[in-house]
Amino acid sequence: MLAAVAIAAAGCGGGGGTPLSKSEFITRGDAICTKYRTKNQALNKDAPAKNPTDPSASDEQVKASAPILRKLSDNVSGARREFSDLDPPDQVKSDWENTLDDLDQIAADLDDAADAAQAVDRQKVVNVYADILRLNRRVSSFEKDYGFTVCGTSG
Repeated sequence: MLAAVAIAAAGCGGGGGTPLSKSEFITRGDAICTKYRTKNQALNKDAPAKNPTDPSASDEQVKASAPILRKLSDNVSGARREFSDLDPPDQVKSDWENTLDDLDQIAADLDDAADAAQAVDRQKVVNVYADILRLNRRVSSFEKDYGFTVCGTSG
């Protein structure tokens, strides 16, 4: 459940050099998304039974989500670094830079959520999750609209 927040967030990136074709950009981005989606899904086995935003989650479950949230943040940061090596087609460079910025913010928010979960600050966890979900929707929308087949999907 926790990993689901960051799966789509392992979106895509912008580098230098010759811009990639649209199909190559999508192929390379989707490969990165597949790699990090697999890593995020593997975290589910260690996640507590209840999401830290669930009002019925125990304090122990909320605290137990902190290391998972940190690992998710690390995964989003890793994906973002790999995505930044991609040089998108010129017509989406600006959107791509916005996507990279959103991924940076998602990673920072996941760290903030981990801190809040560790402190059992339930309201802060809920507030930060709301921002993560908002940013995640924006990243996913760009990816789906552009034609990615893995990035931007919840698969």
